[in-house]
This record gives sequence, C-alpha cells and structure tokens, in this order.
Amino acid sequence: MQTAARFLFILGISLWLGGIVFLGYGVAPVNFQTSAEWELEGENPHLPDQPVNYRTIGGELTAESINRLNHLELAGFLLAVVGLAISWYPRWNINTNLITRTILLIAMGALLFYYSGIIGERLNEIRTTVPLDFTDTDASEIHAEQEEFDRLHARYTRLSSITAMLCLAQLALASWIPGNSKSS
Repeated sequence: MQTAARFLFILGISLWLGGIVFLGYGVAPVNFQTSAEWELEGENPHLPDQPVNYRTIGGELTAESINRLNHLELAGFLLAVVGLAISWYPRWNINTNLITRTILLIAMGALLFYYSGIIGERLNEIRTTVPLDFTDTDASEIHAEQEEFDRLHARYTRLSSITAMLCLAQLALASWIPGNSKSS
C-alpha cells in the first residue's frame, strides 16, 4: 500500500512540476518569440479597441495555456493528496518526513488556489474586459488596470516559481526512504 501511495504522490508532484516547467520554458517563450518573429498583428474580437501587437497575441496564447496548466496543477495536487492520505493510513508509518511533506503540500495547495484562483481569475477578468495596451512604454500613459495586471502577473509568476521549488523539495523528501541510508 505504501508503494502505491508513494507512486501517486510522486506522479502528482511530477505532473505539477512538469506543467510549470513546460509552461515557463516551452510555451510562454515560444508564443512570444514566434509572435514577434512573425510580426503578428490583428484585432481582438472581444475588445476591438485594444491595440494589438505581438505581445498582445503572445499573451493571449499563453493565457489560454495557463488556464489549462492550472487544471494540470490541480490534478497533480489531488494525486499528491491521495498519495499522502494513503501514507497516513498505517499509524506506525507516521514520521517527520511524512509530516513535513504534508505541511508542504498544504502550503503548496494554498499557493495554488491563491495564484490560480484569485490572481488568475482577476488577470483573466482584466485581460478579457479591459483593452490593455502593451505597445505603450510611456509609464505616464499606462492605465490603472494595466498597472494592476502587470503587478498581478509578476506575483503570479513569483508564486508559481516558489511552488515549483516546493515541488522539487517534495520530490527530494519523497525519494528519501528512512533506513535505506546504510553506509558501506
């Protein structure tokens, strides 16, 4: 039963970490780079007054990917929770490692729900209702909603990066098996 618990936990954390890393390395930079290289322009069908350049298009593509990522992160979180719940079942199995992983997973879950639910929802709301202008670099011309968007985007990125580091810590803790560190 502990093997299944460990498998589910590691699968969940790996799915979560893999999603974050792939978005940061394989999706977002590619979307923005391709949009810039192709000099993509167009019209936002939902906000026709929005100035559109490669950053707007790259951002829209990436935002849709982030929404999907949040679903993967939730699936990873739920798998990890099930794995840990099974690990707690035999009372003799409770140790500092399990307690630490549980506390970290609770913190990670709180971070996930904050950055994907609260921050992510507000970012989506701003993105779909306010014509943001990513072509304007003059700070005096930037609207309050765009400043809020930029601030929330930076916070989202920071919190998901912290979560990725916690995923690595979780994998390290899950890989350590007490009693298997015998020296020769």
